[in-house]
Amino acid sequence: MATTIRDVAEAAGVSAMAVSKVLHGTGSTVRVSAQTAANIRRVAADLRYQPNRLARSFRQQKTNTIGLVFSHFGRIGEADGYFAALLNGAMTATFQSEYSLTICPKLAMSSTNGQLNDGRFDGLLWCKPDYTRESAESIGLSKMPIVMMHAPAGEGPEVPRFCCDNEQGLRLAVTHLVELGHRKITFLSDHFNHTTAEGRVRTAAFMSAMAEHGLTCREDELLYWSQECDEMAEFVSAPDRPTAMIMFSELHAVYALRKAEQLGISVPGDLSVIGYDSTAFCETTRPRLTAISQPIEQMAYDATTKLIAYIEAEKTESHFFIYPCGLDIRESTGHPIHRESK
Repeated sequence: MATTIRDVAEAAGVSAMAVSKVLHGTGSTVRVSAQTAANIRRVAADLRYQPNRLARSFRQQKTNTIGLVFSHFGRIGEADGYFAALLNGAMTATFQSEYSLTICPKLAMSSTNGQLNDGRFDGLLWCKPDYTRESAESIGLSKMPIVMMHAPAGEGPEVPRFCCDNEQGLRLAVTHLVELGHRKITFLSDHFNHTTAEGRVRTAAFMSAMAEHGLTCREDELLYWSQECDEMAEFVSAPDRPTAMIMFSELHAVYALRKAEQLGISVPGDLSVIGYDSTAFCETTRPRLTAISQPIEQMAYDATTKLIAYIEAEKTESHFFIYPCGLDIRESTGHPIHRESK
């Protein structure tokens, strides 16, 4: 049986309040001499006393735990560097502040406001919100601090949000393809991400970037594929198809490269492919993946640090933090085999 405060108090010949004062810093009105305090610590060590963190959290109404809410959390594996970068940033911030991090992949899809505020977390880092009616209401009514990643300005409830400059990123990608000679370009997302706030913004940014170059892409020409890109076989056989595609994520682009290799499609000869995120994994693909870069780890670190600051200060001011994008040009983009005319 675990040693309790009362066990320590009895062995040290003092009150339980005195033990709590020395070991937990509670009871400002309780006075304990230096000699008595030293004896209490010695007895606690001899008895191998361990504080009950759950009981302490209950008394303080604080768990020192942050929930990482992700509606569509994928595998952390060799085929995707995004989640590793996200977790590295968030964990660095939580660990240095002595907070724990709990991943909640389904909370966003199934929770009500009551579940969000049931005491499990001191705050939430919400990634890639889809802003369904239920999730938007839960966020708006939440009594705990919430900070969002991948939540563009003007989308959803007014909470602090951290996001990359999607307009800049898509402009860089479209310009790169146009300079290579591509005129038929499409934007491709998976069935989940095109419904997220950032999915809508990236789609609009792509359309705007195309218009800047005098190019068009109708909404019915945008593509929404399965994660495994099984639709590629039909796509490449279609007449007058796009010669280049910009994809919502590097993970989706990796699947596209693999499917193209299986089908004997040359990348970038038959099809140029651009991903989004540009983690170190893009250097390992065949061919190496050209990708829009965003500072995922830094964004996660900053968002988590800001969330902890809000928790400690018990306030949540609404701010929007935007991060610049770049374009890392590798081997998956090139001139189309048959140059198109303007």
